[in-house]
Amino acid sequence: MKKSFRQVLAMRPHAVLFVGDLMDGTVRLTDEEYEQELARFRHVFSMPPHVQRLFVAGNHDVGIRSPALCPVCRRRFEKHFAMRKYAKEMSDLMVVGMDSIQVFHNTSIQGFPSAPCQRKLLLSHVPLWRESDSPCGATRGSARGIDYGQGFNYENMLPRSVTENLLRDVAPDLILSGDDHDHCKHVHLYPSAEGHKEATEITVGTFSWLQGNPRPSVVLLSISTCLLRKQKSHCLRRLSNATATHVDEARQGEVSKEAWFDYRVCPYCLCLCSGHFFTLLLSLPRQLGAVFFYLSWLASSLLVSFAFHLLCLESQSFDISQESLRDLVVVD
Repeated sequence: MKKSFRQVLAMRPHAVLFVGDLMDGTVRLTDEEYEQELARFRHVFSMPPHVQRLFVAGNHDVGIRSPALCPVCRRRFEKHFAMRKYAKEMSDLMVVGMDSIQVFHNTSIQGFPSAPCQRKLLLSHVPLWRESDSPCGATRGSARGIDYGQGFNYENMLPRSVTENLLRDVAPDLILSGDDHDHCKHVHLYPSAEGHKEATEITVGTFSWLQGNPRPSVVLLSISTCLLRKQKSHCLRRLSNATATHVDEARQGEVSKEAWFDYRVCPYCLCLCSGHFFTLLLSLPRQLGAVFFYLSWLASSLLVSFAFHLLCLESQSFDISQESLRDLVVVD
């Protein structure tokens, strides 16, 4: 896994999101054994300090039906990884991490962190409710979808009532989940003030080939910023190109692109250029020398600014820089 994760880091992500089950069987570990597993986790998933890390807890991290929800497990997880629920702004996108294990014992989501940004990304270890065996898309390894089921220390979906509350109160634009060990894409439809709204959920496949899936995977999510600032909302953003990227350890960690999903939450006229366009725009000239790179960057910026000025005259300022791109790697 360490070799495969190095291949993931070669994509130079700005952040890595872990959607639970960081270690196996931690509810049974003593503090000494937990420290050993924690050291192994940090060794496998070591990354530069500038890469931001976000975590949510899974059933193997804190348990579901352990006595009193395993308070020792929860204290250890919050000490070393993250609070049970949070809302953090990342590149003008609000990332909302939820404690999907706690809600099995309390279907209310009162006290959930507020997420004022217009565009929200929800992280949940357990997938949200949908009809059993709903289609998951062509990138799923199994021929079946996610079925509702439960056992001593797992449940395959959040309760229907919790799912409805989350969609109504958090109103996410994109949902990332784990737990199932296989890739799945599902679109949730829920009522909103505008009538109805859609939220796409991507369930991330396991990163370990020991979890019953012969094709370990991660998801690469590229977030590009809308360049026009003077619009009615400061949080107009485009979530684009969530790539289901499989990491096959048998092929020495080779990363191959399997499928593309495009989430358009900005109006097209406000976001003419995706992150990949600007990556190409700013990266290709580098191969031709530093001086030519800066001259080309300046010329390209002026041309793009002029094009935006013609198409959207009400906008007076532009932010054309590589900092407008944010790549997030999601690991289960």
